[in-house]
Order: sequence, then structure tokens, then C-alpha cells
Amino acid sequence: MYLYAAAFASYLGIVSSSIFFGWSSPVLPLYELKDSPFHLNADEGAWIASLFPMGCALGPITYLLFSHAGRKTLLMSAAIPWISGWMIIAFAAAPWELYLSRFVSGIGTGIAFSVTPMYLGEISPAKIRGILLTIIMMASRLGILFAYVVFPFVKIQTSAMISMMIPVLFVMSFIWLPESPYHYMRRGNRDNAAKSLSKIRGKKIDINDELIKIESSVKSEMANSGSFKEILFIPGNRKSLQICTMLGLFQQLSGSQAIMLYTEKIFDQANVDIEGKYLAIILGVIQVICTGLCAVVVDRHGRRPLLLFSTIGSLLSTGSVAIYFNLKHENYNTSSIEWLPAFGCMMYVVFYSLGLAPLPTAMIGELFATNVKPLGCAIVVFVANFTGFLVGKMYQVVCDTIGTHFAFWTFTFFNIIAVFYIYICVPETKGKTLQEIQDDLHIKEIKNETVKI
Repeated sequence: MYLYAAAFASYLGIVSSSIFFGWSSPVLPLYELKDSPFHLNADEGAWIASLFPMGCALGPITYLLFSHAGRKTLLMSAAIPWISGWMIIAFAAAPWELYLSRFVSGIGTGIAFSVTPMYLGEISPAKIRGILLTIIMMASRLGILFAYVVFPFVKIQTSAMISMMIPVLFVMSFIWLPESPYHYMRRGNRDNAAKSLSKIRGKKIDINDELIKIESSVKSEMANSGSFKEILFIPGNRKSLQICTMLGLFQQLSGSQAIMLYTEKIFDQANVDIEGKYLAIILGVIQVICTGLCAVVVDRHGRRPLLLFSTIGSLLSTGSVAIYFNLKHENYNTSSIEWLPAFGCMMYVVFYSLGLAPLPTAMIGELFATNVKPLGCAIVVFVANFTGFLVGKMYQVVCDTIGTHFAFWTFTFFNIIAVFYIYICVPETKGKTLQEIQDDLHIKEIKNETVKI
């Protein structure tokens, strides 16, 4: 019971953090209306959209400074920047205040996306770990959908005050739940680790064998320092860092940032009959359904096949959008295919949500060894979100100077690279314990190093 309560509370935190992801698309157009608190130009809007992922990139650094506090404490502390961010938005009277809000709230979201995969990965049994980790991104998509459904239809201040209640609910629900037994074991507190594990698994289940495995795993991995040297020069750790970082990069460079931040503008630019805000809602619903489907099948079909299927579908989708805008840029008559960009974006969301959206985050919680997990997760989340910042900032610049077609051809190019990388380099972790995953990574890499010598 406690396992699912802890998972649910963690997902509520992810929903809280992800509403900010969906904020830009429906709310930035509201600042063009006559009754808005103030008006924004295109450059200010681009900065407001992109400063959030910049804050997300710095969140993991904040987490590293306070990692000794424990997963639970850090997750609850992330609510402080979220609540502050909504308060600033509610009463903002100038663009710089929105800059501050987006940056501060991004720090909280960066913490949440660094810590939640570790927390759920450590409390979950192997047979359902894939489902629980994959639902992280389903919860994220629910937060984005909330923004798409609510924000276009209420005043900016009202939407901010409503949104502020969700992180408050998160703290109230999470405060009663147990800390990760791995954290207690790392702090040398075996009794509390046993109590935590007993709560999570239920009193009727014998935890002795699992507790011994956790203790053995933590002792063997904590014998090393968990420093940059450990993560860069130990083959298995370096392999984990490489895989997670590359998946995070492909997640951002596949086109997700542009489509999430500028959904309404893309649809409006394509001259689709339905208003952009309604298409965005449809898109949000599709994301939730497909991410949920991925969570259901991931422990049956595995991570690697879903990643390949998702990435191939994403490159076909971004390629079709690129073709449309390329034809439009060359002044071809596109009246017969005005539906193509909306269809392409929707198909992208379907394929992206079936693997490329949820699984990189899930694999962060699986691939890193205990002693390097905080640093590894921080590096991956920083790199991914800094890349997201660059994509979010440069997308509008590229569209204005070169053309939307060029941006989508670039996304298609990175999707092609991702297909080859996943096929060649990404391992399967389905049904394996965290220790078995580490054994596979280190044994295989040691063999590779021996062959090279």
C-alpha cells in the first residue's frame, strides 16, 4: 500500500512541476490581448519560454549540494520554487518578473526530475519498476494537459493561483510517506532502512533477503567515492553516463521542445481550421494516453524495442512536417495538404510518448550504480535541460531567419542518429534487479576493455 501511495505522491510532484512545461504555449498569446497586465514582443516571449529549461538545468546542481538530505526531503523542498514561481506570475507587472518566475520554478522541476527516478527506482521491486518509472512521464503529460485545458480559458492571475494549490497538495500527501531504504543504508542506519522497506513492501512480506541485497549492494558501491573520477573512469559507470546522456539529448533534439513550447503557433502558422488552443488540448490528451500505454507494455516488451519504435515514428513525423514547411517556403501550393503539419505533430506526439518521452527518464533510475547515481542523474538532467534551453531559445530564431522547415529537418536528422545509437548501444533492462543491471554493465565493459588491450 505504501509503495503505491509513495508512487502516487511522487507523480503528483511531477504533475506540479510539469504544468510549467505547458504554460508557455497557451499563456504567452494571452499577453497579446488588450486586457493583459503588459505586452511581450517575440524576443521576450522566446526568453520566457526558454528560461524554464535553463532553470531545470541548474536544478540538479542544487540537488547535488543537498543530496545528503535524502530523496524525500529534496522532493518536498522542490515545492518551494514552484509555489514562488506561481506567486510571481500571478502578480507580475513586467517581463523580467516572468523571467524570474520561469527560472526559479525550473530549478524545482530540475530537482524533481533528478530525484523522482532515483526514489521510485530504489523503492520499486524489479517486476514493476519499469511501469512505475515510466508513469513519471505520464504524470508529466498530465501536468502539460492541465495547462492546455485550463490556461487559455481563464485569466493569467487566476490560472496561477489554481496551479499553486497542486504543489501544496503534493507536500501534504508526501510528508507521511517513507524515505528510500537505500538512503538510510547509505547513511549507515540499517534499522530505519528495514522499517522503510517493511512499510513499502507490507508487513506480511519477508524483507530479510531484499534488505541483505540492498545492504550488500550499497556497501560494495559505496566503497568507491562516487566522484567524477568514478563515473568517468570506471567502464560500467561511464557506459551508464554515456547511454543516459545520449538518450536525454535525443529526447530534446527530436523536436519535443519546439512542439511543447510553441504548439499553438505551429498549428496557427499551418492555417488549420481548428484553433491552435483546441488542437493543443487534443495533443495533450494523446500524450497522456500514449505515455500510459507505454507504461502498461514496457515490462512486457522491454525498453529497447519501444525506444526504437518510438524514434523511427518520430523521425517520420518530423520529416512530414519538414516537407510541408519546405514546400511552403518554396512557394508551392500547399492548400491540399494544409492538414499535414497538424497530423505530423500529432503523430510525433503519439510516437514520442510511446518511448522517447518516458523511457530515458525511467532508465536514469535503472542504469546508475548507487554511489554515482546522484552525480550521474545530475549530469544527465543538466545536459538534457540545457539542450532544451538552447532548442527552445533557438527554435523561434531559426524559424524567423531561415524558416520552420529548417528547424524540422534538423529534428529529423537527430532522430535518424538516435535510431542507430539505440540499436547499437542501448541495453535491455527488463525484469532485472538494479544489482543485475550493474553486473551486466560492468562485466561487459571489463570484457571490452580486455579485448582492446
